[in-house]
Amino acid sequence: MNWSGTRAHLLHWLISDEYRSEHLSCVFWPPAHSVLMSIRRCELILTRVRLLSVAFAILTLIWISVDVATLPGHAAGVLAVGRIIASVALVCLAIMTRRPPSLARIYGSLVALYAVPTAFFFGSLLLLRQPGLGPVARLALDVYGVLPIVAMAGLGVFPLTVVETAAFSAPIVIGEIIAYRAHLGAFLPGGVVDAVWLLCLMSGIALVVGASQLAFSVALVGRSLQDSLTGCFSRSSTTELLEMHFTASERRGAPFAVAFLDLDHFKAVNDKFGHEAGDAVLTSAARRIRAGLRGSECIGRWGGEEFVVLFPGKTAAEAIECIERIRVTGLGHLPNGRAISVSVGVAERIADQCAAAMSLVRLADQHMYAAKRAGRDCIVGRRQA
Repeated sequence: MNWSGTRAHLLHWLISDEYRSEHLSCVFWPPAHSVLMSIRRCELILTRVRLLSVAFAILTLIWISVDVATLPGHAAGVLAVGRIIASVALVCLAIMTRRPPSLARIYGSLVALYAVPTAFFFGSLLLLRQPGLGPVARLALDVYGVLPIVAMAGLGVFPLTVVETAAFSAPIVIGEIIAYRAHLGAFLPGGVVDAVWLLCLMSGIALVVGASQLAFSVALVGRSLQDSLTGCFSRSSTTELLEMHFTASERRGAPFAVAFLDLDHFKAVNDKFGHEAGDAVLTSAARRIRAGLRGSECIGRWGGEEFVVLFPGKTAAEAIECIERIRVTGLGHLPNGRAISVSVGVAERIADQCAAAMSLVRLADQHMYAAKRAGRDCIVGRRQA
């Protein structure tokens, strides 16, 4: 999946009022995650897949000695070959997880991580399903029967949503039932009913643990993205969003406008009324600007009294129209009762021939200073549609 593509507009939702009221939806449903949240989660999951793949590959090879000591020679030899193949597959998986993160890649990695031991599990049951096994070999076979329980418990290692955990748990339960129907044996004492019940119980535990990790990650990422005073994006997250939208705009040949806003006479507010009053002005202006944005449009605090608004898929004229609408609605009032005014510069990737994301911001900043020189409380930018 292309992270600079269609889902980029979800990022602004993470710090909005809807996020606070619908926070739990992030725990249940992957599409509720913002782009940056998805990227952070993918990186975490892929890192853990890589570590588990290497660990399983090593343990799988070490277990060859146990097979040799407990199983007949032919069975131990065939299992050794199977273990070597499984270990090589797991090492290859660990190498592949170093690629750029994406939702499709974490799903594929998790499927592979579980498919390799599952295939070995069924293969070992078929191989060891023969008469004449001694008590030690039977004990080894029982150990193989516990593998689905271990696999189910392992899901709790990953910060997965409720839907994802359920989707990955179902094949393990179904596989256990299939093994029983095929009379492969290797069940816990009590039969398939107890085994399936235990699997469902472990699935519930994995679901709670994974959802708890995910909820913590969502809260942590949300705080890192947000400017604590105004509730807008921080400068670092705005820069990341800017780069993502710029790349998507280039790929699609679509317009991408940026507005640079600077509150007028803000230093005088701090000097005359104090920093607490200045903070109130900033908060009021940011809240009203954010309320006037739609869809994928989002605002970040660039520094001090400066804000950057991103307009993916919009021309400069459309961005100016939006800013004009917000200015008409009003940005709040200064402590002396006067309306808050703002000087705005607008630039657009195609019309202004900007080759880089930061050059687009710099041009919008230059237009903002032109608005200051023109007498403040105005917008400078291309108004042609």
